[in-house]
Amino acid sequence: MRASDLFVKCLENEGVQFIFGIPGEENIDLVDSISRSSIRFILCRHEQGAAFMADTYGRLTGKPGVCLSTLGPGATNLVTGVANAHLDKVPVVAITGQASRDRLHKESHQNIDTLKLFSGITKYNAAVIVSEAIPEIIRKAFQASTSEQPGASHIQLPEDVAREEMGELSPLYIPEKVVYESVGKQIEESAKIINASLRPIILVGNGVIRSKAWDSVSRFVDTCNIPVVSTFMAKGVIPFKHPRNLFVVGGKPYPPGMRPLHAADLVIAIGFDLVEYDPITWNSDSKRKIINIHTSAAETDEHFPVEIDLVGDISVTVGRLTSLVKRRSDTSIHDGIREKRLAELNNSSDAVHRIPRGIMKVLTDDLPPDSTLISDVGIHKVWVARWYHPSTPNRTIIYNGFASMGGSLPAAVSAKLLRPDDNVVSVTGDGGFLMNLQELETASRLKLAFTIVVLNNGSYGLIKQKQEDSGYKPEYISFTNPDFKLLAHSFNANYFRCEGPEDFRKALMESLKSDRVCIIEVPSP
Repeated sequence: MRASDLFVKCLENEGVQFIFGIPGEENIDLVDSISRSSIRFILCRHEQGAAFMADTYGRLTGKPGVCLSTLGPGATNLVTGVANAHLDKVPVVAITGQASRDRLHKESHQNIDTLKLFSGITKYNAAVIVSEAIPEIIRKAFQASTSEQPGASHIQLPEDVAREEMGELSPLYIPEKVVYESVGKQIEESAKIINASLRPIILVGNGVIRSKAWDSVSRFVDTCNIPVVSTFMAKGVIPFKHPRNLFVVGGKPYPPGMRPLHAADLVIAIGFDLVEYDPITWNSDSKRKIINIHTSAAETDEHFPVEIDLVGDISVTVGRLTSLVKRRSDTSIHDGIREKRLAELNNSSDAVHRIPRGIMKVLTDDLPPDSTLISDVGIHKVWVARWYHPSTPNRTIIYNGFASMGGSLPAAVSAKLLRPDDNVVSVTGDGGFLMNLQELETASRLKLAFTIVVLNNGSYGLIKQKQEDSGYKPEYISFTNPDFKLLAHSFNANYFRCEGPEDFRKALMESLKSDRVCIIEVPSP
């Protein structure tokens, strides 16, 4: 057998369903082996798009998404998407081709040190130097990618190794995942601290989504009656109408008196990753105590002073804590904050944001519960986080760790491949939309149907806001756009232009019934 055949057998053993990527001269043996396997290869139009697709697969399934490139420029194009997955703690395995081993020691065509390239954005990073090591390397890459905290792995496969003839070898056995539990005494001590606190609050983070622990967290909130906020990436864990839900935190802070974390004396952080919302923003004086509940030990930060670190399975830990924490009777301070925040969310006098508020309300009211919505990065990300309210967890993707622009369109391709019977909606600004526009051809070729909402303001709106907030004149943030109608038709997509929420509702209903990609352009502030 060829080494590339063994490589693919090992990928099949790991349960790989899709590989997103682009062939190159240095990975043709591997591509040939994939073509004769059970794995479906998704040909993309740019390696960055392929990495974002793998990222989305990892987010929605909890299993590593796999992307593939050739050496040199193909590998460098993967980097942004791989970094996005790594900092957002998403399991991804990136595979890159490489030059033959006999020219790696010298300057040669397209040869760069891709191991150094991926070293800062991966948990595991290795080259296949001898073909017999393939089973071990692939097992290690997938194990590292999914172990807490998840992240990216990189495997480099030189072309001469890939085509090497070798004896029969088999993939390695995949052991059952061990469930780690927090120590009972630590949980009991945590309950005592919570019961003694005056104004506790729960901060739900992305780890709850990764661990699929939303049911246990919901029971904890219901039983103990403690107010809760969520990060952008944990949106949907607690229903919007729940009386203890004080909605999301992140982005530009609300005015004083509307900041739930500031009003607390104890923060129960459940699955919270510090990359989601810098603690200095809400605990600059470090006076709020922290009980950290996660699958791995807390990151060290002077503004995240952990009293007790409950490391283990989140559902198990929260379930045990629920039976020990007394039901809270007085939540008046946080109830007042909820009323103010609710009034702000329903602010009909906000003429500046009438359109984006209206668009998010339509998406909230009219999208079926099983819809998957993906936000790109820009000022609209804050609008989605604050004004869109999903009814189901793990169906909203908001990039807020690495926070790269350009991910939502390729993400929609991947989400639709995974969830072909569900509605998929990408919400993007005109800036992010054009960054991976080429994947419209991928969607058309695969005959996928999903909706792209393009909020068009002809600028990088988030940067403009930051410049204005800093007292600077907005500079170098404006640009022109193509005719989105002509662009849509050139990619065999439907097109709608909406001047406001009323038009948008009609367009959205038409789009959800369509059998192709639909682009809805909405002029926005």
